[in-house]
Amino acid sequence: MSRDGSEYGRRVAMVGLGGAAERILLPAVVTLGGVQVVAGCDLDEATRQRVSARWKIPRTYATPKEMLERERPEVAIIATPPLTHCELCLLALEHGCHVFCEKPFMPSIEDADLVIAAAQRHKRVVAVNNQYYQMPVYRTIKQLLESGQTGRLYHIDVWQTMYMVPEEEGGWKAALQPRRVLYEFGTHALDLVCQFFGGYPVSVSARTPKVRPDIDADVSVVIRLDFPDERVANMVINRVSHAPYRYLEMQLDCEEASLRTSLGGVARLELGWNSALGRPRLRFSLTTGGEVRWERNGKSRQVARQPKSVFHKAAARHFSQFLNAIESGTEPPISATHAREVLRAVFAGYTSASHGGELVRLRPEAGKEISAPPGSHVEGNQAS
Repeated sequence: MSRDGSEYGRRVAMVGLGGAAERILLPAVVTLGGVQVVAGCDLDEATRQRVSARWKIPRTYATPKEMLERERPEVAIIATPPLTHCELCLLALEHGCHVFCEKPFMPSIEDADLVIAAAQRHKRVVAVNNQYYQMPVYRTIKQLLESGQTGRLYHIDVWQTMYMVPEEEGGWKAALQPRRVLYEFGTHALDLVCQFFGGYPVSVSARTPKVRPDIDADVSVVIRLDFPDERVANMVINRVSHAPYRYLEMQLDCEEASLRTSLGGVARLELGWNSALGRPRLRFSLTTGGEVRWERNGKSRQVARQPKSVFHKAAARHFSQFLNAIESGTEPPISATHAREVLRAVFAGYTSASHGGELVRLRPEAGKEISAPPGSHVEGNQAS
């Protein structure tokens, strides 16, 4: 039951009706019981008309302030470009809303601190939509790690290869210059690494070589993250690679086995030699969504797979846990504080890259920085 007594449950308002709202957030929210999308706002009138008709949103507005004042929703979903997140999160909190914010969370650590402080002041919950951890492949990995079957996890490799220059992607993502790929996509990968290790990095070193003189953005990223207890992660993102498309690949090396996961489709046929068994090795994988493989002693077997269209379903599970946190008064899984710590690693990576790959040390206490980069802020336009 909502605070105004509505039988439809929690009243939700959507701030921004662009791609993230249409492809992921609205499909996620409308599948949940106990939730009513009462309104949406967007600067573009044509977008308001199209999206409201498709998703049966009762009322739309041109400005978030008018919508929040008239509708008084319990939850505001912020689905706008990241440069607007701080202002809109603060506005929603001031109007008494819990906030579910799209990623990347904030353009700076200072903005994240402002929102976290405001949430504490207004006694409201803020979560960020890094929803990958709710996908079946990553839930399987988490379960295997927690079961003890794999032994201690000590090393993670992450990589992405594709050819997608900024102008091909378009929208606000293309406008992020020069800090773009590590900030926008890297938060997904870094969130998963932190969750699998159960903590945050204590030092970061990175390079963002300018491999294309005509592109200012960080289309090539190599980053190393050191974690407590002699654990390490390496991440490579190459957006100008002519190699086969790999959306998100991960290899987790543990004491008893390795886990290999692919997201974004797999079509792989490998013929090699298994030195441990002294015989040929044949490996075949075909899935349109993703898979997890258990690898040990030269053997590989699939332990989980998922279909292609899971992004909005993962967001629905994540949003449901956010609502549960509101009910119980607890911290949601991807809270504002957690998202802040992920951003610390991102900005430390950019600082390291700007100094030729120098190691940037982070204090182990959450929220404390030793060498915060001056002006750790993402540049770009603010179009919705």
